[in-house]
Amino acid sequence: MPTIDFTTFNEESLRDFKPVLAKKLLPDWWKKMKVNQIVRGKVTQTIRACPSMHDWTKSGWYITTNRDIQVLVGSDRESVGVNKFITKDENGTYNSPSHPADQFDNAFEYLAEGEHVKDAFKMRNGWNIKTPEGYSCFYLDPFLHQNKFFSTWHGIIDTDKFNTNYDNSQIIFYPKVEHSFVIKKGTPIVQIIPFKREEWVATYQLRDAETWHENRSEYTRHDEMPTMDEMGRTKYDKLKDENKLGPYRLEGYWKEKGQFFKEQEPPPECPFHSGEKDVD
Repeated sequence: MPTIDFTTFNEESLRDFKPVLAKKLLPDWWKKMKVNQIVRGKVTQTIRACPSMHDWTKSGWYITTNRDIQVLVGSDRESVGVNKFITKDENGTYNSPSHPADQFDNAFEYLAEGEHVKDAFKMRNGWNIKTPEGYSCFYLDPFLHQNKFFSTWHGIIDTDKFNTNYDNSQIIFYPKVEHSFVIKKGTPIVQIIPFKREEWVATYQLRDAETWHENRSEYTRHDEMPTMDEMGRTKYDKLKDENKLGPYRLEGYWKEKGQFFKEQEPPPECPFHSGEKDVD
């Protein structure tokens, strides 16, 4: 099993703000939502019943802030303007520059007339990430946590090579608002999902309608099993239970992705290893 190493020089981060398995930090709205509820007068399954969303909420790790971070509108430390976003902690000792809107050029062509591109700001998080040879990491916006002040820019870093000290700890954010705000301690700021780099080759095929209908689930079936289309016309369409699950789950095609992400104790050489120092 490949190992992803999160390392920090901050004792408080190790003690109180370790990267959190995504499956242990589900959004509040997700936990409160029912699998079935009345929609337009009919009992309908909600997004909670969707296997793909279930997998997304439980994949990888979240990195959270280890203290309150003020995001201020004002001159940045290079004093290049007055509409820049800068970051400071509660002691005023932490700061970082912004990325001027000019660096994005025409990346936001969907903006309505009169709207303008805001500067992005970046922060170093307390964790550096190292993965085995051939593995990289997706750095993703934890959008399911619905932060109203900022979004995180997506990116990919080859964490098997670019992993010395704080090489890969910088995260870029885009503000959603025009005013200053505070990112509260414990806020998820990025979702980390490791993946193996592999070469892929695509094929593009044209099929006639009859073949398409006969083999709708060709790539998700075993030879001895009926297609999902056939099951849908028979067993599953006859189920009256409002809690029914489709063949994707019930017939064993789906594997819950949260099971692939685990954690273990720090290695013995870590000064905060449980056998050497209590970090409760």
